[in-house]
Amino acid sequence: MIQDDLKKRETYGRRSGIIGLVINTCLAAMKLFVGLFSGSVAVIADAVNNLSDAANSIVILVGFKLAGKPADKEHPFGHGRTEDIAGLIIAISIIIFGIEFVRSSIEAIVNPPEMSFSILSVALLFVGIVAKFWMYIYNKKMGAEINSEMLLAIAKDSRNDCIITFSTIISLVVTAYFGVHIDGFVGIFISVILLRTGFMSAKSILSNIMGRPVDKKTADAIVRIVMQQDEIIGVHDLMVHNYGPGRNVATLHAEVPMDMTVAAAHIAIDAAEAAVQAQLGVALTIHLDPVDIDNKQLNHIKSIIQNFLKANCPEADAHDFRFAEYSHGHELIFELQFPHGTKEAERERLVAGAKSQIHETYPECDIIINTEFGFVAEE
Repeated sequence: MIQDDLKKRETYGRRSGIIGLVINTCLAAMKLFVGLFSGSVAVIADAVNNLSDAANSIVILVGFKLAGKPADKEHPFGHGRTEDIAGLIIAISIIIFGIEFVRSSIEAIVNPPEMSFSILSVALLFVGIVAKFWMYIYNKKMGAEINSEMLLAIAKDSRNDCIITFSTIISLVVTAYFGVHIDGFVGIFISVILLRTGFMSAKSILSNIMGRPVDKKTADAIVRIVMQQDEIIGVHDLMVHNYGPGRNVATLHAEVPMDMTVAAAHIAIDAAEAAVQAQLGVALTIHLDPVDIDNKQLNHIKSIIQNFLKANCPEADAHDFRFAEYSHGHELIFELQFPHGTKEAERERLVAGAKSQIHETYPECDIIINTEFGFVAEE
C-alpha cells in the first residue's frame, strides 16, 4: 500500500514535469515573439519567466525521480527529502527572478520603451493565461492529493503567471489607447507578487526540512492503533520524524500495568508497532512505562492535577505519575507537557499551582515536576 503511494507520487511528479516543460517552453517562445514585436519590457520579462518555469519543470522531474529512489547504506531513511530540496530550488529561482524583474521595471520607468500594439499580440497572451490557469488547477489538484509542497509551489507560480500576463495585457492596452507608459509600474507590481510567492514557498519548504510537528490527524491515528492493544492503558511523548513522503519514524511512551510481566508487555508493544507500520507505514518504536494502577493515592493525585489543568490550562497534559522510593521516604514524580509558546512565567505559575493543589490534600508529599513541550501540531 505504502509502496503504491510512492509510485503514484513519482508518476504525478513526472507528469507535472513533462507537461510543464512542454507548455512553458511553448509559452516562452510565443511571449518572446510578442515582446520583441511590441517592445514591452513586461512581456519580455514574462517570456523569461516562462523559460524559468520550463527549467523548474526539469527540476521537478529530477526531484521526484531522486525522491523515489529506495533506501541505501548511505541513506537508510530513503531519499524523500530530495523533493523538498527541489522545491526549495524552485522557490529560490522565483525570488531571483522577482529581484531581477524589479531592476528591469525600474529601468522601464526611468526610460519608457517604445511599444507597439496588435490584436494578435493580445490574443496570444490570452492563450498563455488559459494555459497557465489550467496548469494551476492541475498542479493544485495533484499537489493536494499527494501532499506535495513542490507541486503546490508550482501551482501558486502558475496562478501568479496568470496575473502577470493579464497585467502585461493591461499595460499594452493602456499604452496603445491612452499613451500612458505604465509598463514599468506593472513590472513592479508583478515583482511584488513573485517575491511574495517565492518567500512563502521557501518558508513552507524550509519548515519541512527543519522538522515540522506531526499533524494531529496522523498523531491521533497512531495513538488510536496503539491503544487497540488491551494491555496498553495510556500513551504520551509521541514524536514523529519525517524523512520525506511515506517515510516517517516515530517513538512514543506506552503505559502498562506495573504488575504485568516484561514478556507480556513486550508482546503487546510489538503488536502495536507492527500494526502502526502495516496501517500507516510509520516505523514506530515504543518505550515501556510501568504504571501502578492500583495505588489509590497516586490515582487521586492524578485526578487532582487533571482537574487543575482543565481549569487553568486545558491545552497542557500531565502523565507518568509515579512514586520513587528512597530509604528516607518517597517522592512523587510526574511530567507536565505544555503547548509551545507557553511563557516561562506561566509555566512556573502552573507548576507552583499544581504543587499547591497536591499539598492541600497531601501536605507532607515531596514533589518533582518535570516540564516539557509536545511534538504534535497544535490546533
